[in-house]
Amino acid sequence: MTTRLEDKNVHDLSNAIEALAAQHRRWEAGTYAASNAELYALLGSTLDFFIKVRRNLDHCKAINRLMDIYKLTHNSQTSLALKVVRLVFVGTDRQNKIENRAFVYCRVIEVAAGEGIIGSELPQYIVDNHGIDEIRRKMPLSSSDTKSTHMAREFAEAMLADQAELFPVTMGDGLQPVDGARFSLALVRKNDDGTGSIVFGTNNMAAVNNVLNIAGKALKANVVKRVERSVAEADADQRALNLQQLMQSLPAPKVFQPELQLPETVTLTQPVTA
Repeated sequence: MTTRLEDKNVHDLSNAIEALAAQHRRWEAGTYAASNAELYALLGSTLDFFIKVRRNLDHCKAINRLMDIYKLTHNSQTSLALKVVRLVFVGTDRQNKIENRAFVYCRVIEVAAGEGIIGSELPQYIVDNHGIDEIRRKMPLSSSDTKSTHMAREFAEAMLADQAELFPVTMGDGLQPVDGARFSLALVRKNDDGTGSIVFGTNNMAAVNNVLNIAGKALKANVVKRVERSVAEADADQRALNLQQLMQSLPAPKVFQPELQLPETVTLTQPVTA
């Protein structure tokens, strides 16, 4: 027996899916060869939808009901990403026509989500990774690797937000971060006279996130070294203090006094001579 909340989730998600499916049909009806940009934007919207759904258990349950309503194939082993892709791209009348591509699109969604990419970043991410099929071939990161990468990036963002600058930089158009972000990348060339010059800048989030991951790991390693050094110094100070307190608690050493006392002067008897 369904509840009102379940029905509302089904209704709301169904409307969102129909809007995405309509966007897909507009792309499909256009010139296929020239529609890559629109396809990438559609995949970006689908990625955002997937990220939203997976955060809510009720939404996930509603997706299962919609799969049944639309009579789309799924079982307990079907990933949420594949369910979402089938709902948006396959539909009830095109399952055989695009089913093989559904697995490819699903892989793109999963890889991008695992690397922290959001919908607005996905088109450029696909271009930077040489297309959808190249992303499909990527080896998946383990859940522990994904979590470690995410934590390293968050650590770097927190540490670098207020860190003193190495040197000031004029923020030209090429160095402006994307909306809502704080970081971009600059490519520095070492000149013959030993000076440096910024020769290229980018706000590509995949590249920025990679560098933040590197920075986070390096910054965390430096923090660990400082803590270890501080602990070692504190340990040495404590050992010295303990030794000092031990010496102070010991009784003063006694002066040895022999029991046999010799007289201070001794009279020698002169030998008798003949």
